[in-house]
Amino acid sequence: LTPQGLELEMKVERKLLSGEEVEQPYEQRVIKKDGRKAILMLTTSLLGDEKTPSFLHIARDITDEKRLRENLRLYANQISKAHEEERKRIARELHDDTIQIMVAISRRLDNLISEHSNMPEEMLKPLERVQRDIDESLIRIRRFVQDLRPPTLEYLGLLPALKELARQVQDQSDIEVGLEVKGSEWHFSPEEELLIYRVVQEAMRNVWKHSEATKAEIRIEFGDEKATVTVSDNGKGFEIKGDSEFLEAGKLGLMGMRERAHLLGGSLKIISQPNAGTEVILTIERSDHEIKTG
Repeated sequence: LTPQGLELEMKVERKLLSGEEVEQPYEQRVIKKDGRKAILMLTTSLLGDEKTPSFLHIARDITDEKRLRENLRLYANQISKAHEEERKRIARELHDDTIQIMVAISRRLDNLISEHSNMPEEMLKPLERVQRDIDESLIRIRRFVQDLRPPTLEYLGLLPALKELARQVQDQSDIEVGLEVKGSEWHFSPEEELLIYRVVQEAMRNVWKHSEATKAEIRIEFGDEKATVTVSDNGKGFEIKGDSEFLEAGKLGLMGMRERAHLLGGSLKIISQPNAGTEVILTIERSDHEIKTG
């Protein structure tokens, strides 16, 4: 056993001797006789009593399984980065090309209408309608660009971006959206902040489009060992199904949230039932994240 593994083993045995509950099976790292490292999934049972204790260990080697999972995680992470780069490229092209052209057309129409204000009304009204349609399209495209690559997230960080997201959903819908933050904020990498933002964004999109809710809340709680991000609503809810049924039903957004949670090394739980609202709970283990200061 490694020194850390030996310490873990002694801790498990002490708990079993004192009658405390032990979460099993648990991972144990060992070094083989040939020097190679291995990861075991262990279940430990107490035999005998406190005076003459002995322990039964049942082990399963999960080294290859862990390596495969890590490789899959790295592969999924690369795919996620490629998707975000494509989002960034599309947002940039829409902003630098499409939006600029539409703004120029709108200005030309405005000049045309101003210079020919005495034209017959049956000609003027259609031009004004076209200009209104262009201006409304510009608003939608700018909103779409912001969804693709939120500048607040890039320049100010996660919490300001989530605050802006909550305000946007509230402004664009009849849903009252609250944001609550508890604890000392952790430091996440830009990639992790983006993954968390995408989970919340997709959850809020589902609230807006499908829940028929009147109230929703984003709650973020930073604890000593884990951070929890919860999106809840008072909408119509739905029946929880397995991942395969989500895919068959075309609910790729929910599957995408699970994949992003996995890339964060965390977990995603969805709690819902018909007529009882929905909760989406993202949990991220402490790992090596640091608390922000100052």
